[in-house]
Formats: sequence, structure tokens, C-alpha cells
Amino acid sequence: MIARLSVRSFLAFATTLLVLFEVTVVVSGSSRKILVVGSLNADTFLPVARLPIEGENIGLSPHDVEPVVDVPGGKGCNQAIAVAKLSSSSETTFVGRLGDDAAGDILKEALTTHGVDVTHCGVAKGVSSGRGYVFLTPNGQVSAVVSGGSNQLGWNAWKPLYHKLSGTTVQADPQDYISEEYVRDLLKDKSCLLLQREIPEFVNDIFVTVARKHFPTILIMQDIGGEDRPMAASYISKCDYLMPNESELNRLVQSCCKPLNGDTEGVENQEGDMEHIVACARRLQNDCGAKNVLVTLGARGSLLVCENGNTIISQDPCMLSASLVVDETGAGDCYRAALAVALTEQDMSLQKCMQFASAAGALAVMKRGAVPSIPTQAQVHHLCAEQFRWKESLHHETPEEHATHLAEDIAHLPRGGWEDNDNFPLMFGSRLNSMKDRPELWEGKSLVNAKDWVKRQGTIRGLTCVDFNYPQHFGSVWASNAEAKACLDAEGLKAGSVCLRYPSKFARGAMNHPDAERRQEAIDLTKEAAQVARDLGCNEVVVWSAYDGYDYPFQVDYDEKWQQLVDAFQECCDAYPDIKFSLEFKPTDENTRFFTVPSTGAALLLVQQINRSNMGLTLDVGHMLMAGENPGQSIAMVGQHKKLFGIQLNDGYTRLAAEDGLMFASVHPGMALEIIYQLQRTGFDGHLYFDTFPQRTDPVDEAEYNIQRVKAFWRAAKNLDSTKLTQIANEHDALGALELVNQALRDT
Repeated sequence: MIARLSVRSFLAFATTLLVLFEVTVVVSGSSRKILVVGSLNADTFLPVARLPIEGENIGLSPHDVEPVVDVPGGKGCNQAIAVAKLSSSSETTFVGRLGDDAAGDILKEALTTHGVDVTHCGVAKGVSSGRGYVFLTPNGQVSAVVSGGSNQLGWNAWKPLYHKLSGTTVQADPQDYISEEYVRDLLKDKSCLLLQREIPEFVNDIFVTVARKHFPTILIMQDIGGEDRPMAASYISKCDYLMPNESELNRLVQSCCKPLNGDTEGVENQEGDMEHIVACARRLQNDCGAKNVLVTLGARGSLLVCENGNTIISQDPCMLSASLVVDETGAGDCYRAALAVALTEQDMSLQKCMQFASAAGALAVMKRGAVPSIPTQAQVHHLCAEQFRWKESLHHETPEEHATHLAEDIAHLPRGGWEDNDNFPLMFGSRLNSMKDRPELWEGKSLVNAKDWVKRQGTIRGLTCVDFNYPQHFGSVWASNAEAKACLDAEGLKAGSVCLRYPSKFARGAMNHPDAERRQEAIDLTKEAAQVARDLGCNEVVVWSAYDGYDYPFQVDYDEKWQQLVDAFQECCDAYPDIKFSLEFKPTDENTRFFTVPSTGAALLLVQQINRSNMGLTLDVGHMLMAGENPGQSIAMVGQHKKLFGIQLNDGYTRLAAEDGLMFASVHPGMALEIIYQLQRTGFDGHLYFDTFPQRTDPVDEAEYNIQRVKAFWRAAKNLDSTKLTQIANEHDALGALELVNQALRDT
């Protein structure tokens, strides 16, 4: 479960990062009781210098050490005790089969000592307890041989119920077998059912079948660890979470899914490929009806492919020094138990649930023995505070706290510039899609998707951030949002914002679509973009819809369309109060002749009616020119209300209402100077984004030119004589204004 980054490097135990949605998980119903069904083992730890090879006998190392015997273990026992220790409010019940020996008494005492209800743990008469013989190497890695004992042989009284539920006949005395009513009573007040595979499969099947029949809202979580055996699709489809590690995922796909093109070989050889992992999870979803598939990936973190198959949540691993690693035996069990606790009682986002589980699993390697190593909830929260910047309390971070922490992060981001360490105060971004232009200048390197384009942007001197289009720059491009962020980190870049670009299926409107379900789909897509922004470490979503508007008089109800936008943005702002939602207006387009929001004034009015502190505007110079506006005046108007969240710099001739996307200040240098002046005057603190179209120009050179021009104009605007400006404004002095501009531009 825990892999190393080097010989003596770091411990990694992973959890996911979200997904596209940072939803708050609340289990249905008021009950917060967890039922764990599974195995119990008395483990013996055998320290060895290395594992024996076939036919070889080796002694313990060092030779004078005594083995540690009868340590409580087994996946069911480990997870039940972990649930009890990590929980603040959940009641834990365990169902398993104890051996008829001294080890059985030790295991029962271990459970009750930690507050686990063992009322329904029967003793298998004449059968010994399960045993685990654990070979422990000096670096903490483990291998084991397990004797099932009562875990495998103690469930005979349950078999008739299985046959009854599955529709097969069997002769049995009713007094000798477990009834459906008994199992139903075990489940009736539980919110979560946690299962593993170290007991017979028919036992798990009984609990899942009865749970789905009588309690459809109970959360069923299936650990794939244990015996390697096929799993029926009918069973898989009843589980809310499948939780394999990477090798277990591959074996499960091989045994349960339809072959691809008749090929069932080679799955194992693709381990480590994130796209392959996602593909395997989706095969389980498509072929077997799996819902949420969570895959632990050791040093690479972990990955959750959510029920819809499109939402992928990834989380970097929790890192600790390798010197702290003592024994990895129960790390996976502790992780899965912690996840069950977090989903059941913590009322926090999926991402934080995974972080909680990751920290629990990481801490579980610091002591010998699966049960002794289980941390407390306070210890897990302390590590989450260190690793994931949680506030060190047992409460979910509020949106306001999240916004404060994000603002602190952004305050330390590197700013644009490479010339003489000029300490330019704002970040620079440039249109990512422009990186696919002039591919012949990219020395034959790949320019297939956003991943390649980010690498090309990484060569632009002075560029500091990347604005992604959503969903176009995601999907199959990245295995997870974490991979996208890692790519930015590798290139020395940060995410500036996530820009919503509604797909063509919204051609009749996005938030203005005539169909209510399609409008809600657009709203949900906008919220997905907000989650991506969170995952990438930025705090802004820029919304431009190519389709919200009309072409002819009487085609739409103007008041209705306006109110739809107000309602939609209010829903988005309220769902993600820590994310800024920024509307980018455009007056006209080949897709929509008249937009619902066609001007800066209309956009500002809309923002005021939305009436949310995290709702503002992004102004595009080309769009303002198309609307017949003076960009400087528009910036001043929006800046006065502190609603200018973003600015997109370019220039153009605006012939036939075209959007030229030319280089900054190339056509209207006087307007460009006033744009920069008004940004300074109104205290703009976003990033500067170049929305240009260099089809015939090297996009790297063009971006660098834009950065240099903005800096020159920034210096010129800073040096404008404020006394002269006041005098010119008071006099409405046109010639004085032109002379001021000419003088400033000569200095650039």
C-alpha cells in the first residue's frame, strides 16, 4: 500500500483530490452508525532481513529477537477498531466469527477495549482463530501468509440464508441458520456498511442484498483487498464504493469485465498509467454497473472516478519522512476506515474526506502492528493541518476560511517580468489555444492538446499564469486536476482562472436555454468549473457564453432571459462563495447576433441585481471596442464599483464588428495608455490576460511582445503628470489630452 519515492525517501499514502465537484457529503438519515463485517486474525510478526526464495529456510533477523505474537489484526478487526478510534460520533458494530481458542478471547477483548460492539460476533465451535504470519523487512515493507480459520470456516449457519436470498433450495433446520430478519435488524439503524474479502463471498452478498432490499440509502463500501476472486456484476452494482489498490483494480477488470477486442492480456503491464487506471474504473462502471471507484496508488496518491464516469477526483499523497516508517501492515485498512468515518460523520467535501483518510493511513505506518498503529482523530486532524492546511480543529473549514487561505496563497504567487527584476505587480497570462499556432516553430514537438500547449507557454519569458478553458482543456487530456496542476508546477506557472466555454450542445442557449433541464446542466457545468479552479489553486471562473442571446426581434422574452441569468449566477455564487464568478460580455458574435448582456453598462446592472460579493466582470478590450465603447471609460465605471475581476488585453480595427484579437496597443495606443491608467487608478488586482490570435505570428514571441508593451505602458501611465491630467479634465482640453498621450508614448 505504501511505496517509496527512493531507497530512504518518503512515505506516501494517498487520497483524492476533487473532483470536479467539492460537494459536501451528508449521509442520508440522522443515524451515524457504522457496521463492519469481516475477518479477525491473531498476527505473528517475523522480522527478516529479506524474504526467502523458493526452497530456502532463513532465520529471524537479528537472530536473538523474539517474534511478536497474537497481535490483533485481520481486515475486519482493523477497520472496526479504526472506525471507533477515528470517530467522534459514530457507533461501531462488528460482525465476525471468533475462533474457539485463546486467540479468539484476545481478539474479542481488543475490540471491546476500543468501544466496538461485538454482541453479534459468534464463536465457531471447534475451529481455531484466523492467523496471519507477517514477514517484516527492515524498511517496513510486509508480506504475509494468512490462515483463514474461523474467518472461512465459521459461517456455516449463514449458508441457508444465502441460498434463500439467491433463489436456490437447500435442506436445513430453521433453528440452525441465520434469518433475514436477524440481518435486517443488524442493518436497520446503520448509515454505513463496510466490507472486505477475507471472509466467504456469500456472507458479503447476504448483507448487501438485505441492505439494498430494506435500506436503500445505506452507504455500502467494499474493500477489494483480501482473497483474489471474481466478483459478480450484480453485486458490484449494489455497492456505493469499490476500493481496490492498483493491482486489485487490474485483476478485478480482467475477471469481471468484457474483453476489449478479444484481448484479456497485458492489463498488468499498464500499471502506472493514469489514463489506464481511469479507463479500468470506467470499464467497471460500464460493464458491471459500478458506482464510485476509488483506487489507491501508493506514492502517486489516489484517484476517485465518481459514479457519472466523468468526474475524477485526485489527491496528492500525504508525505512523511521514510525514517518514520515502521510497519505498513494496516495502512490500507486504516485509510478505508477513515474514509467511511469521514463520509458518514464529518459533513465535509469529498476532497477533505480523502485527505482525512490519507493522513490516517500515513500515520498507521509509524508503529508495529495494524491495531496498535491506528491513530486518533486528533492526530489525523493535526497531520491534515500540516499537510493540507486544515485549521487544527475537528470542524469543516467554512467557505469564508477557504477564501481567506486561498487569498493568502495567491498573495505569494510570482508576478510577471524578467527584465531587471522589475517586480511587476500583476501576473501575466496568455490565450492557451494560441500555442497550437505555427507548429513548425516548435521544433517538431507535439502540440496535440492543452498539456502540450502549457509546456509551450512555459517557454514564454515573463508569463506567470495560465487560463484554462473548461471543459475543452480537460476531459481525457489529464487523468486528474492534480496532473494539470503538476504540469503547471513543472513549467513554473500558476493557474490564473478557469474560463467557461459551453459546448455546442448549448447552441440554443446555456443559462438562457429554453429547456429548464438544459439550463440546469449549464449551471452545473459552471459549478464544475469552480471546483476545477479550486483544485488548480486559483479563485476565479470567467463565464463567456457564445449562445446566450437571440438573432431576431420578438424571438425571446427579454425580462425572462435576464432573470434566468440572475438566478443562475446567484446559485453558482452561493454554491462556491470562495470563488469569484466573472461575466465576460460580448455585444455580438456569429453564433448570437444580440447577446442578453451586450454592453459594460448592462453587465454592471446584472452584477448589481445578482447582488453577490463574489460576482463581478471581466472586460475584454476587443469586446468593448465592438460595443462602441471607450475601454478606459468602461474600466473606470466598473472599477468604481469594485467589480472589475479580470481584464483581457488585445486590440483591433473592429471592421464589420469583427473581433481581431491583435497585439496590445497595436491599433489604439492612446486608448491602451488610458486602459493601463484606469487599471492603476481603480486599484485592479487581478491578472493581465492577452486574448489574441497570432495565426501568422510565433505565439511565444507575440506573448513576450505583449508583456513588454504592457510594462512600457505601465511605466508611462505611472509617470503621467497628475496636475496636468486634472487641468485637462477640468478644461475638457482635447489638444492637451492628445499632447499628453503623445509625450507619454514617445517615452515608451
